[in-house]
Amino acid sequence: MRRLEEYEAEAWISDIPEWVWYTTQEQFRKLKLAGRLYSKEALGAWIRKWIQHRDEHFLFEPFREEFAGHEEPSIREVLDYARPYLPVDGAMGEMVLNVGKAVYLAHKGAAGIIDISPFTCMNGIVCEAIYPRVSRDLGGIPIRNFYFDGTQSDLDRDLGVYLELARSYQRRKKTGGRRLGALDETRIPLVILRWL
Repeated sequence: MRRLEEYEAEAWISDIPEWVWYTTQEQFRKLKLAGRLYSKEALGAWIRKWIQHRDEHFLFEPFREEFAGHEEPSIREVLDYARPYLPVDGAMGEMVLNVGKAVYLAHKGAAGIIDISPFTCMNGIVCEAIYPRVSRDLGGIPIRNFYFDGTQSDLDRDLGVYLELARSYQRRKKTGGRRLGALDETRIPLVILRWL
């Protein structure tokens, strides 16, 4: 994160509530498949979901102005963006969230996507296989996977090359498209999808 900022990039990190909403959504999907959408278990899930939404809004309210323009999408929206690449009913977990969020934020004006994973992470490997198609579909947005295994690599060189691609993409897209909130136009808006 700090290294990206040294290169004058602005980063948006994946959020924890996204995972909470995903697991809640997945519980409802499984209840529906089992034909138990109208059961005590489903009632408990609805109550939990209502409390989670209420608590999230309560915690978010004091920071509403700070995050204006950087609101998170609904989990349904993220899953809908992922569907052409990873069917939600067939693929589950972080890979669906990463792909869906990458597409969402590219539509919001991100100039690049960085996916950070631990070495040999299956979710990261699946996403890496899908990202070339996502990039093509989104006008060539640069998407880069970084794997960390505790060894040293020339991260500065890799980031420098990647950020030059992001700058080039940003220049090409400058004439159209929506922008992420109130981003500083002198910085490169990047998204970091982190599952460590």
